[in-house]
Amino acid sequence: MQVYDKVIRTTEELLAPFPVRDLTEKPAKRWPLLTENEFLLRNEVAFELGDRMEPGTCYQAVTSTEHLVGEDKILLYGSDLQEIKGNVPFTRITWMQMEPEENQDKAYRQIKKLEFARFKMILKGYMMLSSSMEQKEQVRVSKQAIQNGLDFATIGHMLIDKYKNEFGIKHVQVLFITEKLPVISQLIEQGKKVDEITNAFDHILKNIILDCDLCPLHPICDDVEELRKIHFEVKQK
Repeated sequence: MQVYDKVIRTTEELLAPFPVRDLTEKPAKRWPLLTENEFLLRNEVAFELGDRMEPGTCYQAVTSTEHLVGEDKILLYGSDLQEIKGNVPFTRITWMQMEPEENQDKAYRQIKKLEFARFKMILKGYMMLSSSMEQKEQVRVSKQAIQNGLDFATIGHMLIDKYKNEFGIKHVQVLFITEKLPVISQLIEQGKKVDEITNAFDHILKNIILDCDLCPLHPICDDVEELRKIHFEVKQK
């Protein structure tokens, strides 16, 4: 599975010039998980990640290219939760390395399951306001969670454990961004590219249009070599 490899490489190139903290070795705190999203009143909230007035994005991608995501990582661009004093912009990007899957239908179903997995991991005091349809993640963090020491290392480790234990993912890399980076508009475009690729993948597998000249997603397949290969295989069948 290499359909998202170009997005991963481009995102890494965009972020390469900026200072980053590696939180991978920082131990995770034991943190309670909830069965459904809690509602935090404004007087219970320390701050919000992903202020709606600030640009941000949230996207994830899978790959079977080992050298792209060859180890688990938790990277932070900006301030950690314990350092934040007010609402900040927020972007979260996640890469996952999975075993190669010859069956394209199974690969696509796995991708869709992974898309919704983050909404099933609900940390106490970390109220997600985004929907699965949005490309932006907005989170209310409670005063109590901050007092109890919640940080991005804990969130990152819990995400990694969930993807590996529940979905058999080999390696996971989670990137948190809490500052205004000058490349945010370009990152937003990469998030849109992920959705376009996923839609094109679904489009091909459903055999909606087999004539490339008539397909509205033709430019996406032109840009992603593996999508063209998958399309060719479907036409042969």
